[in-house]
Amino acid sequence: MRFYCEEIRSGTVELGGVEAHHLSHVRRLGVGDAIELFDGEGRAAKATVREIGRKVVRLEVGEGDIEVHERRTSGRVVIAVSVAKGQRFDWLIGKAAELGADHIAAVLFERTVKQASGPAASERYHKLTVAAAKQCGRVFLPRLTGPATLGETIAAMKGDYPGADMFYGAAGGSDGGKAATVGDLAAANGDVVVFVGPEGGITAGEQEVLIAAGARPARLTETVLRIETAGVGFAAILCAGRDSRG
Repeated sequence: MRFYCEEIRSGTVELGGVEAHHLSHVRRLGVGDAIELFDGEGRAAKATVREIGRKVVRLEVGEGDIEVHERRTSGRVVIAVSVAKGQRFDWLIGKAAELGADHIAAVLFERTVKQASGPAASERYHKLTVAAAKQCGRVFLPRLTGPATLGETIAAMKGDYPGADMFYGAAGGSDGGKAATVGDLAAANGDVVVFVGPEGGITAGEQEVLIAAGARPARLTETVLRIETAGVGFAAILCAGRDSRG
C-alpha cells in the first residue's frame, strides 16, 4: 500500500491528517506492517509502521530503503484546459494524473464559465492528484497551474517548454481539413502541449492567437466532446504514445 509523505528521509517519519487516517482507519494497518511512501517529487521509500497515535502515525525508513527518481525532461505531456463546472473538472484532473500527464494548466478562455479558485480549490486539486498517484503508482505528481488567461498560458508554455509541439482541440469543420489526427498525436516526439477550449468553443480570435503561437488544430473524433472528455482523451493518446516508445 502506498501513502503520500511530503518529507521522506531515513529514520523516523510521520504521517498526519488524511494519510494517517487512511492508514489506520481505512486500511486498518498496525504496528509492524510494511508500506510504501512517495513524496510526489521523485523520492520513494519502503517503511514500517512503528506507532499509531490518534492523529499521527510514525514510521521507520531504513538507510537503504529510499529511491530517488529523476523527473522527465523531454516527452512531457501538458494539458492546458478550460476550467469546467464542478466535479467534471475534478474528474479530469484525477484521470489526467492517473494517465501520466506531467502538467495540467487551467486556462480562462473567453467563453470559460468562471469557477471557484484560490487556495481552497488548489488544495482540492492537489488532493486529487495525490489520490490518483497513490492508486496508479506514480512517483511524481503532475504540476498544477492557473487559472490564467490564454495569453498568459501561451507565454508560460513557451518559457517552460521551448520547442514543444503545440496543438489545440478543433471542433468538426473548424479546421479546414488540416487537423492533426490521433496517429499524429501518438507519434509526436518531445514535449507536447494541447489546449482544450470551453463548452462554447474557442473563439475565432483565440484560434488566431493559438495559430500565431505555432499551435496546430487537432481532432479526436467527428463528434463534439465535452471539456473533460477531450482533456482525458488527449492525455490518454499522448501518454500512451510516449510510454510505448520508452
